[in-house]
Amino acid sequence: MLLHGEPGVGKTSVVSAALDDLEGFLVLRADGVEVETAVAYGALQRLLRPLARDVDEIPEGQRAALGVALGLEEGEPPQLALVGLAVLSALARAGDARPVVCVVDDAHDVDAESLLALGFVARRLAADAVCIVLASRPHEVVDRMLAGVPRIELGGLDDESAAALLQRSVEGRLDATVVDGCVSATGGNPLALREMAAGRKAEQLTATVLGHAPLPIGRRLEQVYTARIRSLPSGTRTWLLIAALESTGSTAVVDETAQAMGVTDDAPAAAEEAGLVTVRDAISFRHPLIRSAVSLQATDSERRRVHRLLGEVATARGRDGIAAWHAAAAAARQDESIAAALAVAADDAGARGGMLSRAQLLTRAGELSPDAAARHEHFVAAAEAAISAGAATLALQMLDRVEVASLDDVGRGRRLIVEAMCGMFLADSDALRAGMARLIEAASLLRGTAPHLARYALLLAVNAATVTEERATGATPADVAVAIRSLPPAQADASGRGDPAAVVLDAVASFVLDPYEDAVPRLRAAVAALDTLHDDEVVRFAFAVTVPSLALWDWEAAARLLKRVVSVGRRRGALREVDGALWILSAVEISRSDPASAAAYIAQSIELRRALGSADDQAVNAALLAWQGTPAVVVDQIAHTLREAGWGGVARMAVAAVAVQDIAEGAAEPAFERLRGLLRQPFLQASFHHYAELVEAAVRSGNRGAGEEAARALGRYASASGSAVAAGLHERARALLADDVAVAERHFLASLAALDRPGHLGDRSRTRLLYGEWLRRQRRRAEAAVQLHEALRGLTTVGAERFAARARRELEAGGVRVVAPADAASPELTAQESEVARLAARGATNGEIGAALFISANTVDYHLRKVFRKLGISSRRQLADRMNR
Repeated sequence: MLLHGEPGVGKTSVVSAALDDLEGFLVLRADGVEVETAVAYGALQRLLRPLARDVDEIPEGQRAALGVALGLEEGEPPQLALVGLAVLSALARAGDARPVVCVVDDAHDVDAESLLALGFVARRLAADAVCIVLASRPHEVVDRMLAGVPRIELGGLDDESAAALLQRSVEGRLDATVVDGCVSATGGNPLALREMAAGRKAEQLTATVLGHAPLPIGRRLEQVYTARIRSLPSGTRTWLLIAALESTGSTAVVDETAQAMGVTDDAPAAAEEAGLVTVRDAISFRHPLIRSAVSLQATDSERRRVHRLLGEVATARGRDGIAAWHAAAAAARQDESIAAALAVAADDAGARGGMLSRAQLLTRAGELSPDAAARHEHFVAAAEAAISAGAATLALQMLDRVEVASLDDVGRGRRLIVEAMCGMFLADSDALRAGMARLIEAASLLRGTAPHLARYALLLAVNAATVTEERATGATPADVAVAIRSLPPAQADASGRGDPAAVVLDAVASFVLDPYEDAVPRLRAAVAALDTLHDDEVVRFAFAVTVPSLALWDWEAAARLLKRVVSVGRRRGALREVDGALWILSAVEISRSDPASAAAYIAQSIELRRALGSADDQAVNAALLAWQGTPAVVVDQIAHTLREAGWGGVARMAVAAVAVQDIAEGAAEPAFERLRGLLRQPFLQASFHHYAELVEAAVRSGNRGAGEEAARALGRYASASGSAVAAGLHERARALLADDVAVAERHFLASLAALDRPGHLGDRSRTRLLYGEWLRRQRRRAEAAVQLHEALRGLTTVGAERFAARARRELEAGGVRVVAPADAASPELTAQESEVARLAARGATNGEIGAALFISANTVDYHLRKVFRKLGISSRRQLADRMNR
C-alpha cells in the first residue's frame, strides 16, 4: 500500500498507528533520507539487515544478485527484477515464520533502485504473510516507480475532527467562527492546525485569524519552524544544520562533524527542549518540514561548509559514495576532482546494477566538470545509463544538455544511438521513423575507432527497419546493408571465435542485397551463430533472431531462439527483453497459423508487464485481434493508426492477418488485393511467406496467372532454402493450381507429409481443409470426412476459429453431423495459472516455478491449488496427464 499526501497531513502518524500492537510480527523499517538518494539500493540494504539468515537461504542466483546490488559481493551487475525477486523470496521465507511488515516513510527520498525493487515486490505479493507500507508526499517519480501498487490518498481531517484537534491544542475556548476559519484555511491539515495553536492562547489565535495573518500551511509551516529555529543559540542552530544535512540520523557522524566545527556537547539539548528533534540511538526530526526549515534558514556558505566536513567524515569511514555526494553539495564552483569522484561513485552504482543512480551521479559530475569535453561525455554516459534502465524521458533530458560540438566521433555516435533508442522506447512517431537513419549515421561515426559499437548500432538499425518498414524516413534497408558492408572485418576473440554480431549482420546484408540463393549460406551461418551464443550474450540478440531464421523459412528456429531469450532473460531478471521476446513469439506463431499459442504469449507478456508496473502500456498485436474475430474494419483502423505512428511492421502483420481471415471466409478478392500489395514490397519481416496465401487467394478469385507466378517464386525459395515448411507450402500451392486430379492429389499428400513438423499444426490443418474440400468436390465423401475431421480437430486446437467453422460447414454439407467433444468446455485457467500448470507438469518444483515467473513459492502453491480445483484433479501426475492431453 502506498499512502500519499501533503506535508503535515499525518502520513507518519497513520503509519505509526498501523504498527501499534503488532505482537508476533516482524517489523522492518527504512525511511527515506535525502543523502542516500544517489546510493543505489541504500534503503533496501537498511531494510533487509534483520533478514541475513533468510537471505542466505534463498536460491543461489537470487542471493548472488542481491549481494552484488547491496555491495556485499563482486559479480556482474544484476538486473533490477532479479534483485526484486531476491527480496520477495527473502521476505516470503521470513513470513513463513511470522508475519512481516515492511515500512518505508518519506519514500520520495528513497533511492530509485530501492523504490523500484520494493514496487516490484509489492506487485508480486499474493499468498505471502508479508505487508509493505510506503508513505510519500505527492511525487511524480514515486507514482511512476510504484505504478500498480494500491494507494490511499490521505487528505485533511473532516471538519468535526479538525475542530476538535484545534480546540484541544489551544489554551482557552475558541469561537466557532474562528474554528471554522482555521479549519477552512488549513484544509484540515493536522500539523498546520497544531502549529497554529502551539503556544498560543485562544485570544491570540483569534486576533491572528481576524487580522488575516498568514496561517502555517505547507511552506508557511517551514516559516513557523524557521522563526523557532532562529530563537535558538548559535551552537544549537549549527548542530541542527549538521543533523539536517547528514539526514541519516547517525549520532556518531553528527557528533564527529559537530566537534570539528567546535560545537559543544550540550547543543542538542535546546533543540530537544524546543520540540524539534529527539536524540536517542538516532536523531529524529519531529517532521520533515523542520529539516527543510533548518536548511533554508542557513546561508549557502554555512551549508557548503557543513557538507564539506560531512564529506570528510564519510571518506574517513570508507563511504565514498556518500562522500562524493557531500562534496558535490559543498562545491561553489566547477571542480574536476569532485567530478571525478562522482564518476567513480557512478561506476560503483553501475557495477551494482544501479543505473538510475549512475545517471544521477554522472549528471552532477557533468555539471561540476570545468572541461567541456569531459562535461558532455558525462552527460552522454548519463543518458546511456538512463536508457539502459528504461528511463527514456530522463535520457532525452540528458541529451538536451549535450553540446555536440564538444564531442568526438565516438561521443557523437553514442549520442545518436541513445537518441534512436529513446524514439523506440517512447514510441515518438518522428523519432521512431528516423531511428534507422540515425543509427546508420552513428555506425559511420564509430566504425573507425569503435567497430564493435558500430556493429551494435547496425543491429539496432536492422531492428528499426523491421519495426518501421516503409514508414522509415531518411534511410532504407538497402542503406543499412551498405553500411554493414562498409564495416571493417571483425576480429576473432582469444579462442578463435568470431563476433556473432558480425555474422548476423553479414547475413542480413546478403539477404537484402544479394540473390536469395547466395544469401542462404550466410543466413544458415547466422542461425548457427545465434544457436551457440553464451548465456551472457543471448538477451542482447533478442531482436536479431527473426530475420535470419524466417528468411530461411525456419519458424521453429525462430521460436527456439526466442524461447531461449525468454528462459535466460527470466533467469537473469531481464524482464523488458523477455517482454519483447514474448511479443515477437506471438508474431511468429501468428505467421504459422497458431493464434492460440500467440494469445498465450501475449497473456504472459501482460502478466510480465503487471510485474513491471506497466500493465496498462500494451503494444497491440492487431494481427492476433484479426484471428480472434475482431471485424476487419476495426483491425484496418488499428493498422492505419499504427502505420501513421511509425509502426509499419506491426501494421503489415495486421493487414496480412485480415487477408488470411478473408480467405477463411471465402472473400478471396479482397484477400488477393491485400496480399498483392504486401508482396510488392517484401521486407525484412520475410513477408514472402505470404506467397502461399497469395496463391490460394488468386486461385479462388480467378487470378490464376498471379497465382502461378507466386507459386514459381515459392518454389524457388523452397528449393534454395531447403526448408521442409517452404516445400510443404509450395506443394499446397501446386495442388491448388493443378488441373489433373492425380497430380493435385499427389501434391496435397506431399504437402501434408512436409508439414508434419513440430509447431506447424495450423499450416498442416489448413492443407487438410483444402484437401478435404477437394475430395468432396471429387465426390469422395468418406475420404473427405476423414481429412475434414482431422482439419477441424487441428484448427480448433490452434484457435483458428474461422477456418474451423469452414471445416464444420464442409462436413455438414457432406452430410456429416459435427458434435463438439465432451471436454470442449474445460475450465479456463488464467495466464498465471496456465504457466504454473505448464511448468509443474514438466516436473519443476515450486521454487523453480517461482524463479521462472518472478513470484514466491507460496504464490505458486496458491495457484496450483486453484488449478487442481478447476481441473478436478489432486496430484501433479494427474496434472501432467491432463496438460499432455
